[in-house]
Amino acid sequence: MPREPKVINNIFKNNTALSKIAKHAQLLNRLNHTFQQSLPAQFSAHCKLANIKGDTLVIHTDNASYSSLLRFQSPVLCKALSRELEVDIKKLEVKVRPHFVSFEKQPLNPMFLPESAANSLQQTADSMDKGPLKTALEKLATRKI
Repeated sequence: MPREPKVINNIFKNNTALSKIAKHAQLLNRLNHTFQQSLPAQFSAHCKLANIKGDTLVIHTDNASYSSLLRFQSPVLCKALSRELEVDIKKLEVKVRPHFVSFEKQPLNPMFLPESAANSLQQTADSMDKGPLKTALEKLATRKI
């Protein structure tokens, strides 16, 4: 007997931990937007407000050079960000988090099969009835060296 899907708002209302996480994520989203607007243009594409812990702002950058520049400017940034974000910031914690290209976005390098393997696949496909497996085997069989 299938269960009815639950409304996500009800789940958050009933679970205080999830509700707390959602509110913190919304706060970080708003603060990151303000943070991005307060940064010089050269930094905004390479820096992101990741978290706020008490009086410490955690920022992620995509390379070490921006990390060093942010750390060097830490006292000035803390004062400016305290005014902009309306939060008392005393410390800046900068972490380098390079952007990784996901496997899905990488171009696929087609595999090639030895001719004997391709022939075997084709023979197997020829002996089968129409269907998705037969189509897949025929497609693989075309990948000869």
